[in-house]
Amino acid sequence: MLRNAIQEVRFHPARYVATLVAIAISIGFMVGVSVFIRTQSTAIGEQQSLATSRADVVADIGAASEDISTDAVTNAIKGVSGVAAVEPSYQVSQIIQKGDKSAQATYYAVPSERFRWADLAEGSWPTSTSQIAISKEAAEKLGVSLGDTVTSGTTELTVSGITNDPRSLFAQTVYAAPALLSGAGTQPALWLIDVDSGSDPSQVADAVRTAVSKLPGMPSAGTQPGDLQVETAPVYRERAVTALTGDFNVFKYMLMVFAGVALMVGMIIIFTTFLILLAQRRRQIGLMRAVGASGGQVRGQFFVESVIIGAVGSLLGVGLGILIALAGAAYTGALSFGLVLPWSDLAIEFGIGVVATVLAAFIPTLRATRVAPLEALRPAPTVETRRTSIVLVAISAVMLAGGALLAWQALRVDSWNIAWALGAVAVLGVGMLISTPVYVPWVIKLLGLALRPFGATARLSTANAVRNPVRTALTTGVLMLAVGIIVTLQVGTATTRESVLDLINEEFPVDLSVTAPATIYDPSTGAAKPATSVALPAAVITDFGKLPNLKARTSLPGALMTLGDSQSKTLVMGADPAQLQPVTPATADELQAGRILVGGGAGLSNGEKVEVKGDKGTLSLTVQTSKAFDTPGMAMVSTADLSRLTANPRTAAIWAAMSDRSDMAQTYSSIVTIAQQHPEVQIGGGALYAAIIEQILRILLIVMTTLFGVAVAIALIGVANTLGLSVLERRRESALLRAMGMQRGSLRLMLFFEAVQMVMAGVIVGVIAGGFFAWLGIKSIFKMSGAPIKVAFAIDWATTIGLVLICFVAASLASILPGRRAARATPTEALAEE
Repeated sequence: MLRNAIQEVRFHPARYVATLVAIAISIGFMVGVSVFIRTQSTAIGEQQSLATSRADVVADIGAASEDISTDAVTNAIKGVSGVAAVEPSYQVSQIIQKGDKSAQATYYAVPSERFRWADLAEGSWPTSTSQIAISKEAAEKLGVSLGDTVTSGTTELTVSGITNDPRSLFAQTVYAAPALLSGAGTQPALWLIDVDSGSDPSQVADAVRTAVSKLPGMPSAGTQPGDLQVETAPVYRERAVTALTGDFNVFKYMLMVFAGVALMVGMIIIFTTFLILLAQRRRQIGLMRAVGASGGQVRGQFFVESVIIGAVGSLLGVGLGILIALAGAAYTGALSFGLVLPWSDLAIEFGIGVVATVLAAFIPTLRATRVAPLEALRPAPTVETRRTSIVLVAISAVMLAGGALLAWQALRVDSWNIAWALGAVAVLGVGMLISTPVYVPWVIKLLGLALRPFGATARLSTANAVRNPVRTALTTGVLMLAVGIIVTLQVGTATTRESVLDLINEEFPVDLSVTAPATIYDPSTGAAKPATSVALPAAVITDFGKLPNLKARTSLPGALMTLGDSQSKTLVMGADPAQLQPVTPATADELQAGRILVGGGAGLSNGEKVEVKGDKGTLSLTVQTSKAFDTPGMAMVSTADLSRLTANPRTAAIWAAMSDRSDMAQTYSSIVTIAQQHPEVQIGGGALYAAIIEQILRILLIVMTTLFGVAVAIALIGVANTLGLSVLERRRESALLRAMGMQRGSLRLMLFFEAVQMVMAGVIVGVIAGGFFAWLGIKSIFKMSGAPIKVAFAIDWATTIGLVLICFVAASLASILPGRRAARATPTEALAEE
């Protein structure tokens, strides 16, 4: 049987293409995650350990770096026998900017030549506090070259050199003169040590640990963050890499959940593929049984075949996964440190692919070998005669009812909402999957009504699609699962975004504001004192007017005034509703003559009368609380009322509305510059919060959709498999249709309609179920958190319509090969007795 199995695989490889593709994609996803995560974590660990790469011993004084003199530690290490050289390693993270471009950078003090890990590609190392050297990647991102000037905070620095440092996923590498970092108050935590040629680094490390631990205030030696750690450089770097690998394993396990879904979908596709293989070899199985082969021997042959196919497919998956990880590591720059292959993980994932293939092939093999020899030699039936099991209907009804009760409980209670919702999703999801043979044929029949205008071909396609309800439901259920998960993610993301942004719009009616506050704080003592002027500096007004991505802005005049019996001054600004409408419609609706808008923390309530005293006069105004103010020290009146209160208003604030709040990159860097150059002004508004939320949710949606797109791709292979098996079983029927006059094009069109109905049935159910699950989950999360957020159900129509179109196109492609196979055979050949 082993020889027969090998020959079958060797001489008929085309039969196993779909199975190999399903296994390769599923296992390739797993392998790609494992290799990429391990490679990336190792690269980041090596990146963070670059400063120690040329040292023999590393001393990390941990929590004591802010309290102990740098010279004291250096002198203590120098006094240890066997130490040839020692120097502190300065390191700090800052933003580096050039015009409207910025990047997060890690600044290193230029090490001495013996500890230097990078070389210059051009230029020279910085020798003064006004120079820096940057990596090639940083120069490309900022668009700078030698001699250009960049900004770090409020300091302008000249690029004196460009280095050949490896690419980095997070921060760019910048080198500065040690005096620049030490002068800015940066304290080193690491000391790099070079040992004499005849000394043992381990013994020197022990001696350094003893000497440094005697310094006053030095923490005890250990291996935890904050402890004193003195180790040989290789041990120190290995520990850093190991710690990062553990941290990245969290992401690995999260991604493996997606891989598990893809594998489950793949197993169902393998199941349907083996149904096709065994249907194609029905007569062969009958002949083997007729000449004396037992059912166990036949099953043994197919078991060996499944093992071989699983091994080959898993091997292809390993290769595919390594290629995926290679491309990802090259994109992030991690490949500079080498591709890391976790062989134990690869062996386990290879084994999973083989076992999954064998398990998926077991039931089709068992079913085929239980057929009597004479029955196997007859033509395969083309109509499924079994009725839907009453037990299945009962179990499905119980699970769906139980899931509905759990969903009702999740919306009703005030605690454990998420747990109830997850239980509801799990029970409803399983109930929907196992009950697909019950309702999928009816969904397909409803879709068939829309195809009736296309004539008899369309009506035949509907009948063919439901003639084997179990197989059709299995194929549709797999696609429904994949589509449902994607729709749950995108609806959940869109609903969260809309709900949170509605809350931000309510709590922060102004997108962006800059204000001269009524109270200022002493930077040295932190003590508050009244401002002498509320006029915005002219430079701030000019720079704010140049901000990109603004669709409207307005300047607000104001003056310091007293409200009621308060002893402190309040900045009272003036505006008109028409002036505020383009910037903040909600505030414009609140503002009117005779009314004063105040912040919620001003100690005043709606409808209350308050005396407002200015340098020109006093008015009694009605209080209206507003969320337009970030602090209680601000208020707003109409322009007419402001002119009655003060004779000399100054431009005290600028409010602006963003054109696109999701694109805050350039605007944010300019705002940071204004805040750094003018710390006395106050930057506020809800656009920054909205931008962060939108960016995070958008990235999350892209990543999740891409990951589960793998499952959709595998599921669509199943559609082609099901059509292929249907064509095989209906070979004589198709020939009869051809003999009765049906053209090849009509036969292919019939299979196209059949594929579209199966795919669209899965898509429709998946979209509806996914939308409900997303709404239930978000509603439960917000209810349990106690946040005052109203759930605004939203759908990302572009993503959803795109998903439907992709599935439609894939259904069209899936019908091509089965359609060609059905149309290629001549009627007389197909009707002939074999």
